[in-house]
Amino acid sequence: MPDDCRPRICGHAVVDAFASSGEVEALRTIAAAGMAHGGGTGGPTVLDLYSGALSFETQFVSIWHKLNATGAPAIATSAQLATLEKVYRRIRSSVRDAFGSRTCELTSPTFWSRLDASQPPKTPHDEYWHTHVDTAQYGSFAFTALLYLSDYVSDFSGGEFAFVFREGEETVLPARGRLLMFTSASENPHRVKRLRSGQRLTLTVPFTCSAAAAIGPFWLAQARASLRRDQI
Repeated sequence: MPDDCRPRICGHAVVDAFASSGEVEALRTIAAAGMAHGGGTGGPTVLDLYSGALSFETQFVSIWHKLNATGAPAIATSAQLATLEKVYRRIRSSVRDAFGSRTCELTSPTFWSRLDASQPPKTPHDEYWHTHVDTAQYGSFAFTALLYLSDYVSDFSGGEFAFVFREGEETVLPARGRLLMFTSASENPHRVKRLRSGQRLTLTVPFTCSAAAAIGPFWLAQARASLRRDQI
């Protein structure tokens, strides 16, 4: 790991009201429009604009292929994508400041995840509530940021985020606009508690110290290219 990217501080941090209500609504709108073209049947639905991966029943399909094949309207306006990029850049700055990394960059997968309590798991991948470490699950992650887009209690019950430490669990309650950041290695094992009711929506934004794994600042060009001419 390059020394100028290596975290000077390992741990986690929470920033309330990181995203404004308008930013949260823009990000929720993109997620809803994209997920309307698919949807997992086992609880989680994932949408990754970088790769185009979209949950569809028990597998993944390409959101870009579906849009091209059906001629469906774009899932976001240029203004909404500009909001997304602005939020990404602010999250990167916050992660660098919080953990002392000067050069971490966005990596993949970066995705929205929607959990639906009304759907029982269909595959082992649907069982999101197991404890894991992000560097073990996603090799390129050095830092993980979670931007919550729904509210504990008013939108769902259960679904708390929990760090699983030797001395016990430390819980973070999701709230719209709240940002949770943490170093992704073995110091931060964690899980999401099983949802009891409602739907829980989160944007996962990971960062890497590997130049080969970084996806760079211009990946949204693919998303912008899918926009209808009258929406640009």
